[in-house]
Amino acid sequence: MFIIKFHYLLQRLWVTFMITIGFSSHRAETIPFALQIMEQHQIVVLEEPPHPRFADMLNGNLSIADYLMEIDIEFPEFDRLMCKELRRLHQKGKKLLQIEPYLERLLKIHEYFADGMTPVDVLNMADLKAIYLAEKAATGSLINFYARSMEKDFTQVIESVKTFATADAQRSNLRSSLRSEAIANLDTTKKIYVESGYIHYPLYRYFLQNFKDNQNIRAVYLMQPVFRKLGCKRRNMGPGDILTLYYALNLPIKKDLANLLSARSLIYTQLIETQEMLHNQSNMTPHTLDEAQANRLVDRLGFEDCKTIYSEIRFKNRHESLNLVKSYVRSK
Repeated sequence: MFIIKFHYLLQRLWVTFMITIGFSSHRAETIPFALQIMEQHQIVVLEEPPHPRFADMLNGNLSIADYLMEIDIEFPEFDRLMCKELRRLHQKGKKLLQIEPYLERLLKIHEYFADGMTPVDVLNMADLKAIYLAEKAATGSLINFYARSMEKDFTQVIESVKTFATADAQRSNLRSSLRSEAIANLDTTKKIYVESGYIHYPLYRYFLQNFKDNQNIRAVYLMQPVFRKLGCKRRNMGPGDILTLYYALNLPIKKDLANLLSARSLIYTQLIETQEMLHNQSNMTPHTLDEAQANRLVDRLGFEDCKTIYSEIRFKNRHESLNLVKSYVRSK
């Protein structure tokens, strides 16, 4: 009886939420989890810039294959499967919107440069200046990291990781701020689902600011049921993302912890599979399992451990790095 009442209460609470932010990664395995929540909303906001032929794809006037050839895709299988589901949602009457002002303006900058404009021209455009500066800072710090990573001074490598994480956090905040402002103009009498990557958690904070008259907002980690079964820590996020979120949320962080997260991130990025993996009946969440394994390994490493391991694996492939780290952890 208690369980029945509990589920009834959850359903009543669910009804009160008008805006849901679904945090996940763009992996094919996350789609079933996203659809469960999308189905219960009238408006679905996608984390991508508007494309002129999006409506044609939804209506079936443009094939999914042809549509995907016109856009920049990082995970082909995810995009293909998602487009199929978006078509189905469209046919059911869901309103599907592409809202990502930061990326939309970044595309404009690239187009302007292709047309012969200079950075000075872009800096004189009020709506593009902040995006250009944020991208310049993040890209510059990333290039600096790559340069430092080739050197033997581990301290300098760690400093370059923190510098990039800081720039990336500032870029993420700007992106979340612009997106929140755009979404705030939607019809909030409708239930709205907002797609978002894990690293953009500040979006939730901006929503609380921009939707002052409607506090029925919640953040959901789509893969949480899987995380819970695996016993994952920190939403199964890698150490680099954790560090970036510290900076993005302006949370106090001790230098030793920032250094440790930076050091672990160097190892973590060598261990995870970056190529798209397809789920199947024997493994429905391959990326989640892969990231969980990497996190378990790096969580057992201290700063000096990372320093020792990094010097050995930085030029090795993922398979060799994984075997080396597993062996190192077993020997501790």
